[in-house]
Formats: sequence, structure tokens, C-alpha cells
Amino acid sequence: MRAIGFPLMYRQGPGIIDSLGEITSGYGRTAMVVSDSFVRELLASRITESFTTAGIRPVFADFSGETSPGQIEQLVATAQTESCEFVVGLGGGKSQDAAKGVKRKLGIPVVIVPTIASNDAATSRLAITYTDDGRFIGPLVMDTNPDAVIVDSAIIAGAPVRFFISGIADALSTWFEAEQCRQSAVENFFGAGQTVTALSISRNCYDVIWNKAEQALADLRSGTLSPVVEDVIEANVLMSGIGFEGCGVAAAHAISQGFTLIEALHGNLHGEEVAVALLSQFILEDRDKRFFDSMVQFYRRIGIPRSLHGLGLERPTKEHFRIIAEYACRDGSRIYNMNRRVSVDDVVDALETVEELSRLYTGGE
Repeated sequence: MRAIGFPLMYRQGPGIIDSLGEITSGYGRTAMVVSDSFVRELLASRITESFTTAGIRPVFADFSGETSPGQIEQLVATAQTESCEFVVGLGGGKSQDAAKGVKRKLGIPVVIVPTIASNDAATSRLAITYTDDGRFIGPLVMDTNPDAVIVDSAIIAGAPVRFFISGIADALSTWFEAEQCRQSAVENFFGAGQTVTALSISRNCYDVIWNKAEQALADLRSGTLSPVVEDVIEANVLMSGIGFEGCGVAAAHAISQGFTLIEALHGNLHGEEVAVALLSQFILEDRDKRFFDSMVQFYRRIGIPRSLHGLGLERPTKEHFRIIAEYACRDGSRIYNMNRRVSVDDVVDALETVEELSRLYTGGE
């Protein structure tokens, strides 16, 4: 059996957040809007005006910290107290995942409104959970993909460029992990085989990132919301999301989850962590020097971190590598989606090699 999932609606364009009330008016008369205080201050007046015009009462729920089970339960309680008929995840990936957690518990529609294009969480059924101190727990799974994903490209273009770069890094891994899953014939996140559609989307995601990311960043930095920027936003948010969920993930995501056990690595963005772990995956794949060098040079041109040192671990040691590797190789890990058997020692060696080669090829961080 093959399977793939899509959000029921995807809309992208500058200023589209001002139509949020009209777009979501069929979901109910009271909406809980999950966001952090910064995003709320930035966008609450526009959302309130849009919802009020459409006859919808917004209930703003401040969300900060981690998408922990306790945080999600607090949001569920608020939604029940306020009789909310749908929930909006407004902001970055963790606000989005918190809103998904509410949908999973209450069964109400969820609308995802990303304000940054830093990862591919928006379109998927998964809500990634952590402990309150930032350690990875695992995904919660909704029955369906989000009911709507509304992407205001002008808001995303106005966010700090670091978030956009993180999204590029996350999207870059989609095809390489999809290929490992294809070669291993493992199940995707729907418990089924890959569709040709999912593989095609994953490959196109890579093509957009590789061919257009540099120009998109140049346009963003010049204040231009160009078609190329729109293309890369779509790759970061939509293509990468559908691709990873419909094809599966492998070592890059598995290894990056181990980074959460190292306190010095807390505070990095998801895509930044996946990017460094992807280089480790390339070592596990036994990629040749020419390929690895071209990829590291791409990282450097884009501004993607390329080592644990670059992520803030000043002096990575064998002990650090082993902590990460043991977690990456735990039972049930996606690292076993690789097309070869991977051991803890293999991952330790790969992490160590990445630290060495990223400096050798580029003259240091």
C-alpha cells in the first residue's frame, strides 16, 4: 500500500493574513489563537480585525517554552473553557505543534499560520513534543493533516533571515532522507509505502533549494519579495513538509534529535541541527570527497552551520559524540531507515569526521 497526505487547503501570498477570517469562517464562531507574546503583539490587531469582520471571536492563548505534554494540556483546558470551535497555530514550529496537540485532543479543526519559514512543520500531521527543559520526546500524530495552512509571504520575508536559512537547511535534507527510505523500502509516516508523487515533490524541493536559495536570500536582504523568494518559501514550508511525511526521514533527523541532550546545543533552530546531522548522514552513506566538499561550500554560501562547533559546542569531544550517537541509535529510531545497518560507533565516527572535514574544506568555522 502507498499513502500520502496533504493539508486540505494551502494558500500563500503577501497580505493573506488579513483574509484569515474570511478563509476560516466555515470552521466556527470562536477560535483559539496559539502564539508567543512577541507574535501576538505583532499580529493580534490584524487577526482580530479580520476575525471580527467575519463574525469570529478570537481567544488569544500565550504559548512559550516547549511543546511539552503539560503545555498542551493547559491549552486544551483553555479551549474547552472558552468553547473554541477551531484552533490557530500562529508563529513558529512549536506554536504550530502546540495547536496540533489541541486538535488531536479535541478533534476541532486546526489552521496553521507560520510567521517564519524555518522548518516544514506546518503541513504535517505530526506535533513534535519535548520535555519542559527541551529534551526530545517524540511525535504526537493527528488523524489528518491540518485543515488549512495560510502563509503570508510578506510576514515571512520580514522575519530575521536566520529563520529563512534554517528552513532552507531543513528542506535540503528532504530528498536525501527520502532516497534512503526508498532504497530501504521502509514505511513512511502514514505506515505505508512512498508514492511517486511524494518522491517527485521531495526531488523538486531539493532542486528549488539548490538552484534558488542563494538568489532568494539576496532578494530578501535587498527587501525584494520576488518570485524566487516565494518559490523557496513554498519549498521550505509545503514541499519539504509533504516530502518528509510522505517519504520518511533517516539519519539526519535521528542524529539531530540527539543534539537535544547536549545543553550547549540548546537554542539552535531545528533546521540548523538537521543540517549538521545531514553532513553526518553523508559520511554514513560513504559519499565521496567531491560531493561532501560541494555540499559544505553550499552551506558556507548560504550561512548554514556545518559542525557542532558551529552550533555552539565549543570543544566537541568523543563523549559528546557518543551521547548523541547512543540516542540516535536507540530502539525504534529512524536511523534504521538507512540503507545500511548503522551502529553507535558508526555515528560517533561520522560526527567526528564532520568536525574535522568542515574545517579542512573551508578553513574553519
